[in-house]
Amino acid sequence: MRRSLAITVLSAFVIALIASAQTRSPVVSKASLPTPVVGSIGSDKAAITVLFFADFESFQCARSASVLAALLDERKEIRLIFKHAPAKTNPNAFLAHEAAVAAGAQGKFWEMHDVLFENQAKLSRSDLIEYAKALDLNSAVFREALDSHAYRPVIERDLAEAKGLGVNATPTFFVNGRRLVGPQSYASLGAVVASLVAGIPQDQRVKAEIVSSGPAQAIDLGHAPTKGPASAPVSLVEFSDFQCPFCAKVTPIIRQLLAAYSSQVRFSFKHYPLHMHKEAPLAHEATLAANEQGKFWEMYDLLFAGQDKLTREDLIAKAQQLKLDMPRFVKDLDSRRFKPVVEADRQEGNRLGVDGTPFFFINGHAVSGASDFAAYKELIDAVLKESATTKSK
Repeated sequence: MRRSLAITVLSAFVIALIASAQTRSPVVSKASLPTPVVGSIGSDKAAITVLFFADFESFQCARSASVLAALLDERKEIRLIFKHAPAKTNPNAFLAHEAAVAAGAQGKFWEMHDVLFENQAKLSRSDLIEYAKALDLNSAVFREALDSHAYRPVIERDLAEAKGLGVNATPTFFVNGRRLVGPQSYASLGAVVASLVAGIPQDQRVKAEIVSSGPAQAIDLGHAPTKGPASAPVSLVEFSDFQCPFCAKVTPIIRQLLAAYSSQVRFSFKHYPLHMHKEAPLAHEATLAANEQGKFWEMYDLLFAGQDKLTREDLIAKAQQLKLDMPRFVKDLDSRRFKPVVEADRQEGNRLGVDGTPFFFINGHAVSGASDFAAYKELIDAVLKESATTKSK
């Protein structure tokens, strides 16, 4: 997604064109319109394929487009395929997507893609025509494509595909099949790509099947440790691994979110020790043994603060630090009493499509990887807005 024109220069060009007198172009027959091409970058033999379902009128999609552009500049093994998913609630989005396809038919899909995302507040028919002129497209052909809606079937095809894949929010990504919902940071999206390129074991990487986007109630939270009011409109569920450095990195961000949304978010913890982390299963069982004595979160904090010390002896030392009933704790640990609970969470995660940690479900929307506070805040705000809209109907 290279910027063929600097946006400042392009904007000045567009303004100049709007100000100038225009002559009417000759009518072009629909039959003479060029065939549209798929909006894609990269080789069809690339190891990584990213499907990007987006809406040109969505700010979060514009932000994600910038992240993808940076990622494509660094990783040459990626093929990006743009999928049109304009929301019915965005009045100018459909025609803007048709404009991108029409530009693509003249070999300038990505140039128009960039212009549309840079000018989201100006997507009327007249705006689109001026952008086409600025990109030196055949204006008559472009205008005919818009007015006849010649390329509307391309948009409708992508929307049908989105529906079939369970896409109900933009942006949504599929990275070799892994579903990521919501805006992704460069770090989180890059980590998914890097894990694939590195060729880590199959049970720790992307699965061919698509992550389910079912309702949050489909996740068994009956025995999950939780924080936040039961009446909270947002359910934030994390599948986590105590030996995973990315999970440790995200714990302070979760605290920030719970402080910022004290009455609106309920956080639930699910156990998902990765097979590569040999000490993780017993560490997870140790939190459940501590939970029996009312100190799950205290043990949770100690484990993430000291990920380099998770042996049996280390876990016992942490229990002593928390002043637990030691004979009881050691008995629970050595008997592996809570192993079935941890394994049940892991199996549930597998059924839901969890294939790495941390992995979140925000009111059922799947979000993979660690990100920053701002990214999670945007997602939660979007879910709150969605919830408020549903209640008002």
